[in-house]
Parts: sequence; C-alpha cells; structure tokens
Amino acid sequence: MKEENKNPIRTLLFPLLWEAAFVASCLVIVLRNDKRHYGVTLYLMCFFYLGILIWYRKEFSLKEFFKNFADTRGFLLPVFCSAAGIAFAHALMKSICSDLFPGDLKMVYPLAYGNSILQTLLFAFTVMVLKPVASELFYRKGMIRSAGGGLMILLAILGCVLEAAAASAAPLGLLEAVVLAIPLVIAYCVTKNIYVTLFVHLIFAVIVNMPDVIYDFMRLALA
Repeated sequence: MKEENKNPIRTLLFPLLWEAAFVASCLVIVLRNDKRHYGVTLYLMCFFYLGILIWYRKEFSLKEFFKNFADTRGFLLPVFCSAAGIAFAHALMKSICSDLFPGDLKMVYPLAYGNSILQTLLFAFTVMVLKPVASELFYRKGMIRSAGGGLMILLAILGCVLEAAAASAAPLGLLEAVVLAIPLVIAYCVTKNIYVTLFVHLIFAVIVNMPDVIYDFMRLALA
C-alpha cells in the first residue's frame, strides 16, 4: 500500500510501544517468580495480540485468505515448503538445543490458567488463533512489507527478535522462537503473500497446543 510505504515508522510506532509494554509486564511477573501471578500472563498475552490484530485489521481479509487455496503455485506449494521448514526447525530444536542448554534456560512466559472451561477456551483462542494471526501481520507483513535488499533482511531479523522477545525471557526460549520463525520469514520474503505464513503458523500452533487443550477439556469434563 502506497500510503503505508511513505510512512512506515508511523505505522510501526504503536505496535512497538505496545510490545514494549507487554514484554515489560511479563518480565515483572517472571522476575518476581510468584506462581500466584502466572495466570495474569495469559490475559496480558490475549490483550497484547488482540491490540495488534485490531491495529492491522485492514491487512487481513477472510475472502482473500480462502481465495488463495485455489492457487497451487503461489500458495499451496509455498505452504507445503514452509510447513516442512518449520517442522524441521522444530525437530532440530528438540533434538539438539535441549542438550546444549539447561532446561531452565528455555523459560517462556508462564501461561497458567485455572480449572475452568472458559479459561481453557481463552488459552486455546489466544495461542492457536489470535497469536499466530497477529504475529504474521506484525512481525512479517508489518515489519517487512515491500522493503528490498539489505533493508528487508534487517527488518526480517528485527521481526524475529521482536517475536522471540514476546515469547520468552531466557536464552533457549529466545533462540527457539527465532529458529522457528526463519522458515516463515523466508516464505514471506519470497512470496510476499502473508496468507502463506499465516496459514502455516496457524497449523503449527494448533498441532503444538491441541493435545494440551484436549487433555484439559477432558480433565474438566470428567472432574
């Protein structure tokens, strides 16, 4: 969009300040190391990504999203390649990095939630829908847009760092977030189609988190 390209700093100012406030709030909870406040992080994360989604609401269209499924070369093939890349990155982190770093260095922001179906639904919606969609609109499209050459690489790296900072407060957690984002960054830089990375991110988030969500629903139903 021409208007956005003329003033990229203005369009990024709110998301950057919004993330700074979110990360600072999460760090306070982590550093206090008080489990009584861990449940607050889920609400903070939901609020943060909801704000990002509202800010970039004009960058996403369900109609355009579903239209992409008819494009084999421009959508389905990049989706397959990106999914393979993120699966490889995930397996790499699980098999190698866990041996190189102590487990406590993978600290992610705690997302504790109570024994209620409503809070479980909030967790599922936040991590499986809200977070992947908002992340792609901000860290990929919002950061990179139509930049080229060295600027595109710089913004892509910055997007990875910001995405990692919104997920973890420890070295391994930050590294894992960056590694998992690399296939998505490559896919967006090559295709400039946000729906490719958005769809792959959605699938990955569902696969990773669905077992926990199903377990909690079953546990609450049988309690």
